[in-house]
Amino acid sequence: MSVSGKTVYRVRQLVSHDVAIIAEVKDGEAHGGKLRETRDSRIALGGTDSFWLVGGEKKEQKLVVHKDDASVPAFASAISSMASRIRASSVFELPKVVNDNAGPGKFDAVSFTTVTRLTVGYSPQGGSEELLPALSLGTLHIPLEAPVSAIEVRPGHWLTSGFEALPAGRYGLRPQSLRSVATASLENRPDMIRLANGLVVFVSPPKWSEPKSTDLRSEEEIHQSVERWLSRSKAALSLPGDAGSLEPAELLRLLAERAISEEEKADLASIAGRLSKRSELADILPEILGRDPTFRDRLAGFEESEKARLRAELEEQLRRETEVESARLAALRIEVADAETKLASFSHREALLRSETEKHEEMLRSRIASAAEGIRNESSRETAAIRDEIARLRDDMAHIATAVPAAGEPVAPVPVAAAQTEEPIPAAPPPRFASDEQRQKTLNELAVATGLTHSEVAAIVATATDVVPVLLGPDSAAAAIDIATAFAGDDAAIVFCDPTKISLTDLLNDEHSGFREAIEKAKERPEALFAAAICSITSGPCEYWLPQIIAMRRVGRLPRNLALVASAGVDGLRVPIPDSTLRHLFPLKPSKAPRPGSATFEGLWPMTNLDQERVREAVEVLAGRELEGSAMQAVARALARTPSWMQLSDAVLVFLRQAKWLAAIAAGHEHEYDEYFIDIEA
Repeated sequence: MSVSGKTVYRVRQLVSHDVAIIAEVKDGEAHGGKLRETRDSRIALGGTDSFWLVGGEKKEQKLVVHKDDASVPAFASAISSMASRIRASSVFELPKVVNDNAGPGKFDAVSFTTVTRLTVGYSPQGGSEELLPALSLGTLHIPLEAPVSAIEVRPGHWLTSGFEALPAGRYGLRPQSLRSVATASLENRPDMIRLANGLVVFVSPPKWSEPKSTDLRSEEEIHQSVERWLSRSKAALSLPGDAGSLEPAELLRLLAERAISEEEKADLASIAGRLSKRSELADILPEILGRDPTFRDRLAGFEESEKARLRAELEEQLRRETEVESARLAALRIEVADAETKLASFSHREALLRSETEKHEEMLRSRIASAAEGIRNESSRETAAIRDEIARLRDDMAHIATAVPAAGEPVAPVPVAAAQTEEPIPAAPPPRFASDEQRQKTLNELAVATGLTHSEVAAIVATATDVVPVLLGPDSAAAAIDIATAFAGDDAAIVFCDPTKISLTDLLNDEHSGFREAIEKAKERPEALFAAAICSITSGPCEYWLPQIIAMRRVGRLPRNLALVASAGVDGLRVPIPDSTLRHLFPLKPSKAPRPGSATFEGLWPMTNLDQERVREAVEVLAGRELEGSAMQAVARALARTPSWMQLSDAVLVFLRQAKWLAAIAAGHEHEYDEYFIDIEA
């Protein structure tokens, strides 16, 4: 057997004082494998049937023994006395080399760098039914000339001491009784080789536990011993009824029969564990021990000491609990006093507040009365003025009626009252700003109406004033219009691209789009967000005006608060977009089908200011992502402009997709969105 580059050999024969014939040991075989010769003195000194773990094996020249070195083989003298006994069983048949008295030079010669003698044990394969009686009688035969160091008497129980080697290869127990035998078990799992004749070769050193006494008798014998001792214990409780009439000698003989010998004491010690598990013993022992005055006195003393101990423990426990409860009561009293102080302070404050409230109410009543009186007086004055004006008008009308000339008389010019100037119609109030709850509601409605996720809609809010978010797929134009109107309401511009719109002037001159009006209103209110939906961006050559809009918005020639949202369709005549323009786009493809309806305009959205604290939080979220320095800065700034109620970790994936899109455009690589902008079939 080879173990980690090493081999186990068994010495089969000593040919001369320094030449040994060895056989490789194989698991499950009785005699081993191929035979070899060695002149290793360490192996030769080990003797026949010793086992060795060797390493660094190398071949040597054939051994030649001179006449002076020749010797009779080790087995030659023993064949006559042992051959019949060894050959009686096929297990003990020796290899042919033993009976042929082979000499040096017949087999391959080898030498070794390292040799280690191995421990050998014996574990019969048929079980231990015959082994224990043979050990007890000293007739156990082990097919090995060298002594064994351990014998397995039961599964997991080994004898490492307490047995001796007898003549003729026999082994027996030193104490012949199986009642109490010191056995040990393996605490490790050593490598071992089991041979067919019951030998066990420990290739690695075994680690034995501390020996412990074990009863190796059969279960039937142990049971009989237990029953016998239970019967004797019951019989010891009382003497026969006629014991009082017995002769002294008979009574002494009866008492002697009930005594136990040293041998019986040993038997009782071996089965004490079994006896302790029998319920009958619990009925017998108290009755036996109760007859002893000393035991009764000790039992009474023990009861008194236990009562005193329990009393002391209870008193100590009560004392500790009393101290704890007293401390809790004192703390509660302090809390009650504090609460009473606070209550008194609150009562005083309540009285002061009630007094101040009454004063304020009285002052308000007086002011309301004064205001009502002023309004009444003003109304009376206005009523009197109106009455005076009506009376004056009546007088003027009467005067005009009396001053009408007769027929033929010249008509005096009548002074014409100056026409009253029309009062200007007050301008409509500007749209109000939507609250956080209203904007969050609008965002949720947009996610349902467009088929985008909440994070994608938030990304549109964050980037629409820097780049142009583009919605892809069918019905994308309707989704872009919904987003623009949700941000700016009726002030949102709606531009439909076509091949005739090839410049920014064409877009501004489109009266129906409202693009020019949206720009003017965005200039008037720079604190609010205005939006324009650019629909079907691939229907015309957008490279002539889209980069211009982005650049002019960046430098302030167009309002920076003008958000642009575009759409790209999938059918009809489409114009490819060059890479120089694609870098200004933020493509978004809905992950689910949009639902009918649109978001309600709740009010204008405020222009988002960049919060440096949120930028730092975005950088922490992006830490560890595969982004370059400039790309990480751009993504962090865009991520920081998302609505405040949006978790940055929820929206980060949307901006990472945009970073991959820009990287693919810059490197000229293919992208899954190319079919919407570049690879467009005619």
